[in-house]
Amino acid sequence: QQNYKKALEMLDKSLKIRLLVLGPNHSDVARIYYSIAVVYSYQLKNDDALSMFDKSLVIQLSVLNGNHPDIANTYNSIGLIYCYQGKYDEAHSAYDKSLKIRLSVLGDNHPDVAQLYNNIGFTYHQQGEYDKALEMFDKSLNIALPIYGEGHPEVRLTRNNI
Repeated sequence: QQNYKKALEMLDKSLKIRLLVLGPNHSDVARIYYSIAVVYSYQLKNDDALSMFDKSLVIQLSVLNGNHPDIANTYNSIGLIYCYQGKYDEAHSAYDKSLKIRLSVLGDNHPDVAQLYNNIGFTYHQQGEYDKALEMFDKSLNIALPIYGEGHPEVRLTRNNI
């Protein structure tokens, strides 16, 4: 509903309860920080989003298995923020960490891997590295198409990017 103020109020209440009940180093607390970061990213408050993603990541790295999908998702989200900020080296570093986890846990034919290849391709496109972008978009399409079929939004997005 794009009611970001209300969303942040509710997330703040949830955070306070979880901190009180679970303490500061719990995966549920990390999820709330992640959700707050997403709201900030929708508002284009990239520095605030990065701060919350970082808080989430610190907790995730301390309480979750190093190959946990939540960690991969956080690295991916951090990569997107860096891309939007034009910090492409930082974006690629975050994407590389996400990709390593996703490939090891999910394998090379999972929709989350396809989505990440699409993000990497978008970053290369923003850098003007069109051959690398096309390579990533092709990888994404080759994974997503057999899973979703031609009419799926992810497939249409990737075709549009190509």
